[in-house]
Amino acid sequence: MICWLAGVALPCLLISSPVLAKAEEPEQQRGDIIVTGERSTYTDDHTDAATRTSTPVRDIPQSIQIVTRSVIEDQNSIRLTDVLGNVSSVQPATTAGNRGEIFQVRGFATPRYAIDGVLLNRVSDRSEVFLDLANVQSVEVLKGPASVMYGQGDPGGVINITTRRPADRATAEIELQGGSFDFARVSATASGPVTDTLAVRVTGAAQTLGGFRGAETVDSTRQFVAASARWSPGAATVINLDLDHATQRGPFDRGLVVGADNRVTLPRDRFLAEPWSRTEAHRSRASLDVAHEAADWLTLRLNARYVEATVDDDYAIDNRAFASNGRTLSRRATVRTEQLDTADIRGEALARFATARIGHTVLAGVNYSRATLDFVNDRANIAAIDILAPVYTATPPSVTPNARFLRRSDLYSVYLQDQLTVASWLKLLGSVRHDEVRDRQSDRIASTRANRDSGATTFRSGIVLQPVAAVSFFGGFGQSFQPQTSQRADGRYLDPERGRQWEAGVKFDPVGGRLTATVSVFDIRKRNVATVDPDNTGFSIQTGEQHVRGAELDLAGHLTRRWQVIASASHLDATISEDETFAVGNRLTNVPRWSGRLWSSYVLGGTLEGLTVAGGVTRVGRRSGDLDNSFFVDGYTIYDATVSYTIPRTGLELSVTGRNLTDRYFIESAVQRLENYPGAPRTVIGSLRARF
Repeated sequence: MICWLAGVALPCLLISSPVLAKAEEPEQQRGDIIVTGERSTYTDDHTDAATRTSTPVRDIPQSIQIVTRSVIEDQNSIRLTDVLGNVSSVQPATTAGNRGEIFQVRGFATPRYAIDGVLLNRVSDRSEVFLDLANVQSVEVLKGPASVMYGQGDPGGVINITTRRPADRATAEIELQGGSFDFARVSATASGPVTDTLAVRVTGAAQTLGGFRGAETVDSTRQFVAASARWSPGAATVINLDLDHATQRGPFDRGLVVGADNRVTLPRDRFLAEPWSRTEAHRSRASLDVAHEAADWLTLRLNARYVEATVDDDYAIDNRAFASNGRTLSRRATVRTEQLDTADIRGEALARFATARIGHTVLAGVNYSRATLDFVNDRANIAAIDILAPVYTATPPSVTPNARFLRRSDLYSVYLQDQLTVASWLKLLGSVRHDEVRDRQSDRIASTRANRDSGATTFRSGIVLQPVAAVSFFGGFGQSFQPQTSQRADGRYLDPERGRQWEAGVKFDPVGGRLTATVSVFDIRKRNVATVDPDNTGFSIQTGEQHVRGAELDLAGHLTRRWQVIASASHLDATISEDETFAVGNRLTNVPRWSGRLWSSYVLGGTLEGLTVAGGVTRVGRRSGDLDNSFFVDGYTIYDATVSYTIPRTGLELSVTGRNLTDRYFIESAVQRLENYPGAPRTVIGSLRARF
């Protein structure tokens, strides 16, 4: 929709925010592409993640990729890692012992993601649970610094999860899945209007997985439930309430180790912990969003979010060191509890107006966030294990207190952004934010208190040139600020990380949103980087500066009415540029120089109407295993395929997906010499989905 203000054509942003995320669409026609029910194409041409305003992707002077629910379903994805494999320059960094996802974006670790535009717990160094995809509408990756919109963050980018919203018509869906390694899953969702002003959605999922990491491991289980409601008490006001809860249990597992040949070559099912080494967690989230259109040109918004989580590690086993024979591995068991609480409130005003024939979309906001971590950690050494001939005879030890502390972090922020439409072919973006962070920590063992205050002003600016509607040239600069949650072995906080990025590129939209492509080049520098202390894996050390230069390509959409594709490729030159601990020029951990993925699906016609065939290939290059570059893990290529059939006039869909079809051995993420996570072997998943 276009509105005319002072003679300038501007996007008509009605109530544009995560508060009013798009309701899933009924059957409609997009060009020659038919979208039925809640299914969508491989593209989404609008985003809230980058600017907190519903802005066309082509108008944002920054790379942003969106993986839609259609891709998630066509690939039978069951992990966030599977979804993000479709995005250039994104790699799984670690699961922190099979507890939660941490990713690398453009070479830098991103330990937390956002849900509907709000980052999760700031004092945690990972997500508390694995994300369940049952309630995910899309996954957005905003490349480069995003501190202006999200507060403290990393320069590589931000991952934003957009949840499924209440639908305007009655709809329901149930899916049964099963497959290799005793995988079984059921998920369901139902949505629709309750009254003329109220619509709701309820979603649930449960799964169990035996896994490929050996018969000694316990099964992994997860349960998830979510409910959301959209209430429109008047034409100018919309209120959204979201609730969700997730629980999980599984083996605590640090993966594989580097052997005597200085390579990771142990079988991928070689488990180096004990059957009684386990972890479990839960996370509950409540969110309230209110948007009120105070005037034709002014929208007021309020967002309040509360997240509570507990992570319990029951004798979590860490690998410690090798004996002189190179095969006897010493180990340590930890009984650990982390209780996390986050309260976040944000108020914003969004104004749309024009001055001197220049259109403005101005966003002003204030943000307060309080995050706490109650940490209890007890440890003891346990019997060593022979990595070549393991025998699981160690018993749970009597542990002694190692650490007990309460950390509280208060964040106060104010920010201002202006999106300017100077002409139909020239658009500008300018943003500024100031953050003040107050960290307080009480050590219950030493009876000491540590206080640390930090703050920063960060900027973002960019330009978009559109000589024709289908082509957007863009360039931009951004900064990041990240107070450290990690500590040195002596108990001191690490200095805040600071980052900056220059980026330029071009976005193509040749066929009216059915096919989009982004090509970009960038240069990122990050100072005061935290990394695992090689002498004490429970703590961190700080490097000087890390530097990543790269080029990316992302493409998604329809090549023809029946043929869809999503593809990505990246080249990253990621090195240490300044340091007193590691050698300058060393490659960054787990960052491949080259990586890419291609996935394509085709809907057959004629007598085979309803049958879809799809397949993909993923290539990840050789990677350094640590900042010392003391070892490397090999690159790999894996192939996946899906065949699905929609039974006419029934709403039933059958599909079978095969992953890693050639059964390639590979390391999915390298962390350090004693922690490397193998990728799954050949896996087959079958699915039966019913839509009503």
